[in-house]
Amino acid sequence: MANDISGILNDLSGSGQRQVANPSTKISRDDFLKLLFTQLKYQDFESSVDYKDLMTQLSILAQVEQSMNLKDTIDELSKSIARANFFSASNIIGKKAYIEGKTLFVSQGKVLNYPAFSLDIPARDVEVKILGPGGIVVKRIHLSDVDAGKHYVVWDGKNDSGNAVQDGQYSFEIVAHDSAGNEFKPSHLTFGKIDSVSLEGNNVFVGIGNLNFEFEKVIGIKEE
Repeated sequence: MANDISGILNDLSGSGQRQVANPSTKISRDDFLKLLFTQLKYQDFESSVDYKDLMTQLSILAQVEQSMNLKDTIDELSKSIARANFFSASNIIGKKAYIEGKTLFVSQGKVLNYPAFSLDIPARDVEVKILGPGGIVVKRIHLSDVDAGKHYVVWDGKNDSGNAVQDGQYSFEIVAHDSAGNEFKPSHLTFGKIDSVSLEGNNVFVGIGNLNFEFEKVIGIKEE
């Protein structure tokens, strides 16, 4: 009997329930306890029963129960944190923010968010390359003598030839040089006005036009 119960407990400790011969039938913790007490009630006491092993397996069951309760607690905590982040994110609707990312979007000829970057040290020069489909450079923007800190670059939605680019998604790359002429890559950011906040499961997203970013990616708000 102990071996039968041990087998069930081993399954319980692995998944919290056991699939038996009939695919539609599952053994829960409550079902197991009923089975255990029934077998103890009608067992043949002349048979050899390894009670030490049985107690060990019951200890495992207690640990499984505790783990399940802890998981429920963690799930509830995650939901509470997500709700708190959602209300916190709602406070930045209408504000302009720096967000980690390299994605830009053009809609009806209007650039919804700008390329941005963060410098740990001053840069002698900075080159911003706007990339279209296939990684093709459509626009280059050059800056000189840029201080350390966060900066955004206004792009008018036109290519190097002065023609308006097509609507859609773009990306960008930024390369900088220090005072000695050494090349380095600043942290890539994007900059734009937050116009929406959404909660999907336990994840909070802020929206800029057609783009959604994780709330955790917001690293700064530009006060005006």
